[in-house]
Amino acid sequence: MVYIPEALIEEIEELKDLGKFDEAIQLVNKILSRDPSNEDAILQIADIQYRRGEIGKADKAVDFLNAQKKNNDPLWLYIKGLLEMEKNNWKEARKYLSKAMEMTNATNHEILRCYGLCEYWYGNRSKGVWYLKDAFSIDNKDAEVIYNLIQIYILEQEYKEAQQLISYFNKYQDSLKFVDKQLAFYQNKISLFEKFIKAKKLFQIRK
Repeated sequence: MVYIPEALIEEIEELKDLGKFDEAIQLVNKILSRDPSNEDAILQIADIQYRRGEIGKADKAVDFLNAQKKNNDPLWLYIKGLLEMEKNNWKEARKYLSKAMEMTNATNHEILRCYGLCEYWYGNRSKGVWYLKDAFSIDNKDAEVIYNLIQIYILEQEYKEAQQLISYFNKYQDSLKFVDKQLAFYQNKISLFEKFIKAKKLFQIRK
């Protein structure tokens, strides 16, 4: 297997985080042109496909690696967990993400975010909130983490905590990080959350 320099991996990861998927794929394809079965490169392709919403393609890439028993890589486990989440298969997703979390010593905020959502929707609501808060403590500039936490706080009727995060988002939105969604998406959704909280407060006052 062709060795991929650490600097190249970092460049690919940076391009993905910036949403520059075409540029990231160009770099990955350079690796695959020399080594078509390179497992690390195939994982990168699967991750990019998932982020683009190409779930079927990502699933095929992950299954290809699974056939080669490539199931001890945190990125593979993370992507497999995401794909199971897309199917609302929370039990299976928890299994993969739990192992990915263990292998990364619970330091990857994105894995923690996904695992927290899995726990919450699987029924372990307090545990899910805990992991989402942990993800936020590791990276408080990830818009998706903030968005997910606000959602969960509202579902749990913890409106004070939700409003605090909404205020945080409004204050720091220009410096937040986005992956597969644009700032406008979060602005629209979080604005609706804020209106909902205000309506609930108004209803309680009148009641």
